[in-house]
Amino acid sequence: MTVDTVHVPGSPMRPGTRPPLPVDPAGSGSEAHIAEDDDALLLTTRSQMLIYRALAYGVVEDLRIVPLGSTRTARYGSDTGSLSLLEEDEATQAVRRRLADAPPATERQIRDRPRVADFLSGHVPGTGIHVGMSRRLFAACRRLDPLQAEAARAGRERRGPQPAEQELFWDDEALEAAARAERAGYVERQRLTDQREAVRAGFREADELSWNTLLGGREPAVERRHRSVWEGATAETYIAVEASDPVLRGVRD
Repeated sequence: MTVDTVHVPGSPMRPGTRPPLPVDPAGSGSEAHIAEDDDALLLTTRSQMLIYRALAYGVVEDLRIVPLGSTRTARYGSDTGSLSLLEEDEATQAVRRRLADAPPATERQIRDRPRVADFLSGHVPGTGIHVGMSRRLFAACRRLDPLQAEAARAGRERRGPQPAEQELFWDDEALEAAARAERAGYVERQRLTDQREAVRAGFREADELSWNTLLGGREPAVERRHRSVWEGATAETYIAVEASDPVLRGVRD
């Protein structure tokens, strides 16, 4: 786990709007804008790719669907991207009380309940930390993953010895190198366009996809019992710390 202390501005301010406050846990400052801003969505998706890969490729343990209140962020207004403590969130607690009266056994049963957001969570081995994300952020990451892999592969293929600045002359070879650089710039701009379109498509299609489909055939369990954890969530991300984890020793003492 890392703590990002660098502030990266999110969506630019527009006339009559307020800046996004506070910065979301990933440090992007962009989560409050993802519904309408493709750049903000791409920035948020990129910031969560390590968590996505841990969930998608089996790095974490004990995959579970965690129920949260779907209206939990409404009271925050411009603070949609801020981390809120779920123990203090009435919308989530009300949802969980209803589910406790008739516990859902399957994903479909939990999705059929009103005002419920189903997040995917996994336990980080060797720690008391659980990390997760919403269905639509997971679907956006799923779309971005192969494009990032392709970009990395193409970057390795293009990489090669670069001439020192004093060795550059505008002969035929230098002109060809400049043309290649221009083509590479175009490819990079097109790659960014493709990534924006991909994450937006994943974000939009998420409600039509099951976790089984998103996880390539794996079926996460439904969280049906209260765990001794401290939980927090933003609009799209989730984190929990077990009460027995050493990170909370100071709080317990």
